[in-house]
Amino acid sequence: MTIETPASISSIALATGLNRLASLRGVRAFWAEAISWLRELTAAEAVHLLYLGARHIRLTEGDMSGTVITYLEEWEKRWFTSPTLPQEGVQGVHVTNEYLTSDNKRLIQFPLVMEGGSRGAITFVFPPHEGELVYHPTFQTVLRTLASMALLQDNLAISQERLDQLLLFYQIGQNLASSLDLQEVLREIIELTTVVLNAEAATLFLLDEERHELVFAIPTGEKGALLQEFRIPADQGVAGWVVATGQPALINDVRSDPRFLQKVDTQTGFVTRNLLCVPLQYRGRIIGALETLNKQSPHGFTSEDLYWLTTMAAQAAVAVENARLYESLRQERDRIIAVQEDVRHRLARALHDGPAQDLARVLLDLDYARKLLEKRPEQLPDILNEIENLVRRTNRDIRQFLFELRPVILETRGLVAALKYYIRQWQEEEGLACELEVRDFPEVDTQVAGIIFSIVQEAFNNLRKHARAQHVWIRLLRDGDVVRVEIEDDGVGFDVKQVLDQYDERNSFGLLNMREQAELLDGRLTFLSPSPRLQRGTLVRVEFPYERVKRAR
Repeated sequence: MTIETPASISSIALATGLNRLASLRGVRAFWAEAISWLRELTAAEAVHLLYLGARHIRLTEGDMSGTVITYLEEWEKRWFTSPTLPQEGVQGVHVTNEYLTSDNKRLIQFPLVMEGGSRGAITFVFPPHEGELVYHPTFQTVLRTLASMALLQDNLAISQERLDQLLLFYQIGQNLASSLDLQEVLREIIELTTVVLNAEAATLFLLDEERHELVFAIPTGEKGALLQEFRIPADQGVAGWVVATGQPALINDVRSDPRFLQKVDTQTGFVTRNLLCVPLQYRGRIIGALETLNKQSPHGFTSEDLYWLTTMAAQAAVAVENARLYESLRQERDRIIAVQEDVRHRLARALHDGPAQDLARVLLDLDYARKLLEKRPEQLPDILNEIENLVRRTNRDIRQFLFELRPVILETRGLVAALKYYIRQWQEEEGLACELEVRDFPEVDTQVAGIIFSIVQEAFNNLRKHARAQHVWIRLLRDGDVVRVEIEDDGVGFDVKQVLDQYDERNSFGLLNMREQAELLDGRLTFLSPSPRLQRGTLVRVEFPYERVKRAR
C-alpha cells in the first residue's frame, strides 16, 4: 500500500485503501488492517484502537513508550466509567483529547461516533509539533467512514450469528420433536442445554400440581442413560422461585443468594457454583423450569445465555407437553384395552355360567323329549314345561346382559325408568331390598343419563362382589347448584384409604371407571365407609355441577 506524505492525501490512494478494507470480513481483521493503513497515511509513530462493538477490540500498530501506555490505560479506565462524548475541539473538528506526555509525545484521540453514540476511540502518537494531518477535513471524513464501515461489519456479524442461532434452534426443535417418549425428551433437553450453553449440567423441573412439588431428573449410569428422579417442594429453591414468579434467575454466586437450596446439592452430590434458570411455559401456563449449572467460563452466565435458554425453554415446553399427551393417550389406550378385556371376560363367564349352560340343558332335554315321545308320551308335557322355563330364563338373562351393555330404555324413557327397571331385576336375582329416591332431579340427556347409569352399575357390581348387604338405597337429588347421586348399602364396608392406595395392584378397574365417568361431567366422586348415616356399609357419592349437567343437554 502506497505511503502518502502528510502534506497531501491522494484521492486514488484513499479510494483504493477503503475498497480494500471493505473486502475484509470480520471486525477484528478490518480494524487490524485499518489502523495499519492509518499509521501509513499519517506517518504516526503508533496508532492505538479501543473499539466497543459486538466484541471489545484493542489493537496497537507501532511502538509506544511506557508513558504513553500508562496514559492510555488510565484514560480507558475513565472512559469505561464515564464514556467521553465527542466535543468541539481544535480547528473545529470532533476530538476528545490532545495530550503531551512527559516524554514529549503528542497524543491525539479521535472518537468513533456511530449512530449518535461513542463506541471507543483511535489514538495517534506523534513527535511534538507533528500530526496535523488528522485535522484535515478529508482525513476526518475517512475516520468517520471507517467507523461506519466497522458498524456495518458488526451488524453483518450479528446478523450471521442470529442466522446461525436460528439454524441451531431449528435443529434443536427437530431433535426434540423426533421423539414422543417423555424420558427420552427429558434426556435430550438436558444434553442439548448443557452443550449449547457450555455448562457442566442441566436440570429440567416439572410441576406436579396435585402434590405441589417440583419433579426433576438427573442423568445417572453409563453415559447418563438413566434418569434418577428427585422431588422438592414447589415453593423452595431457585427453581421454585422461578415457577412461582414466572421470572428468570441468573445467579453467578449461588452461595450469596438466599433462594439457593443447599440440600439439592447434598442429595445429588453435585456442587453448584453458578446457575441460570428460566420458566417453562406452555400456552401461558407454567409447567416447570429449565436450569443450567456451572457455566464453564470465568465470568459465569451472561444475558446472551439467558436469551438462549429462554428460547430453548419455549421449545422444550412444547416437546414435553407433546410427549406427555402422547404418553397419556397411550396409557388411556392401554386402559381401554384392559377394560374391554375385563368386560369381555366377565361377559364370557356370565354367558358360560348362565345362558350357555341353560341352552346345553335345553338340547339335552329336547333329545330326552324325543325319546319320551316314542316310549312314554304321557310324560312329555312335564319335560316340555321344563324346557319352556329354561328357554324363558335364558331369554331373560340375555335381555339382562343386553340391558347392562346398552339399556335402550335410557334412550326411550330416561334415567329414572332405566334405574327402576335395573333395581327390579336386582331384587329378583340377588334378593336385595332396593329403594330409589328422586328429589328435584333435573331431566338430563342420553349422554348424561348413560354416565350416571354406568356409575350405578359399577357400584352394584362392587356390591355383589364384596358388600354382603341386605339393603341398598339409590338417591338422585339436586341441592342448589349441585346435582348429587348416592348409592348407599348396609354391608360390611371397606377401608377406603387402603383400597385406593393399593388399587393399581389389584388388576381391577371398577373404581377407576367410576371416577373417570364422573370426571367426564366435571363430577367429584367420594367414598365414605362406614356410611355416616348407618355407621356401617358404604356410601358412594357423586356430585356434578348443575350448570355442567344442564349444559350437556
